[in-house]
Amino acid sequence: MWLYEQLKTGNYRHGGYSTFYVTEPKLRRIEKSKYIDRIVHRWVVDNFLKEYFEKSFIFHTYACIKNRGMHKASLDVQNTMRHCKRTWNDYYILKMDIRKYFDNIDKDILFQILKRKITDKKLLWLLKEIIYSNCTKEELENPLGKRKGLPIGNYTSQTFANIYLNELDQYIKHSLKMKYYFRYLDDMIILAKTKKEAKICLKKIKKFLKFHLELELNEKTQIFKNKQGVNFCRIQNK
Repeated sequence: MWLYEQLKTGNYRHGGYSTFYVTEPKLRRIEKSKYIDRIVHRWVVDNFLKEYFEKSFIFHTYACIKNRGMHKASLDVQNTMRHCKRTWNDYYILKMDIRKYFDNIDKDILFQILKRKITDKKLLWLLKEIIYSNCTKEELENPLGKRKGLPIGNYTSQTFANIYLNELDQYIKHSLKMKYYFRYLDDMIILAKTKKEAKICLKKIKKFLKFHLELELNEKTQIFKNKQGVNFCRIQNK
């Protein structure tokens, strides 16, 4: 009841974080919210963000979405690769990965994306409270500075990350017209008929990421022949 009143009156303030590190699958800094804040995270995602945004996601994005996930992603890619083999025989795979994705999500850009769909002022206030909750005092007081990074430990961060890269999904599907595109969080692949087509896509994607989302692809991004197979969602597809 106390939390309900805090939210209703606009007096809720997100608490601080405790920090620890995990080493699997790689070294990550985890920011753990207080229990009462985690209740708010779950409530916001399950009752508002999913309703506003999931229906606009492309069919071939898989992370943190009910009835999708890693196994479906892997199976869909395998089936599509078999189809491309029958249709094209030889083709190319463009595999992409965002450089330090969660650390480089721009909070201001994210909030503007949310505002395009959400008009409820109370909900926007609460989302802003969550998004900027791990900012330093200096970052909050400097509106011209870069405020980047979502806490990996927050339940909201996974959904925010999906919403952020949905901008790229829509660009690839509707502007670049790439039919065989798949994404699991920040791990993405495109199946292209020719190497030239894959190179053109990669160049345009890099430009879009830089100018619209302030992101970069990392050194694992590459183009290779289909006969090499592709490791997507940690399962080797051939």
